[in-house]
Amino acid sequence: MITPCATDLALERLLAGRAPPEVIAHVDACGGCAERLAAMRREGEDFRRTVYPATVERIEDAAARSPGRRFLLALLPAPVLLAAAAAVFLVVRPVGPPDDYLGVKGSGGIGLTVFTPGKDGPRLLADGAEVSSASTLRFRVRVSELCRLVLVSVDGAGTVSRLDGGGALGVPLTAGLHDLPGGVELDGKPGPERLYAVCLADAAAVPAVEAAAREAGGRGGEGVRRTVRLAGLPPTATQTTHLLEKRP
Repeated sequence: MITPCATDLALERLLAGRAPPEVIAHVDACGGCAERLAAMRREGEDFRRTVYPATVERIEDAAARSPGRRFLLALLPAPVLLAAAAAVFLVVRPVGPPDDYLGVKGSGGIGLTVFTPGKDGPRLLADGAEVSSASTLRFRVRVSELCRLVLVSVDGAGTVSRLDGGGALGVPLTAGLHDLPGGVELDGKPGPERLYAVCLADAAAVPAVEAAAREAGGRGGEGVRRTVRLAGLPPTATQTTHLLEKRP
């Protein structure tokens, strides 16, 4: 039996590290699929180096200038979207973000910006924004000093997920603005989901972040909505949070 070639969606999932073993095995053995995957990877890298940073800056600048308005971006070519699964068009829809939403304040701050695809263009998600429960998200963080980033989410069922990909050591970041590679896909279950971005001086504190998130998740959906700070972290840790309301 001849295995059919992978679809573009299957190749997107492979690029994001979420492809099933049979797709990986097929691409390894299929020259045509391997060439398509390599082309998508190149297009994705070009997008992340050039188009995406400029687009995010335009969205953030627009939101900062006119927080009550909605801004639309021009559509990008479809192949670019296929190559960058988490970077499809967004619509800016600020609805009262916290003070540090679009930038770092003070000498030890951290800021988090969250984006998701939308049918009309890229959408900047304000704190408390409603989003499809199956959405893909991308993240931009600003840190004011050298640190190890931990980005974690917790939902109303108490499920805790690491979103940064840094494992036990977190993600080492220098001071400045950073677009986290790839994206994450929500689990399809409606309810609150709160993100916590934490900047640590020492990787030894990474387990404390995960433990604090589990504690927050043990309080149910309303507890997730109310818990705006993780407890039990080192005094030098800085953190920010972002609430999403997932809808069917």
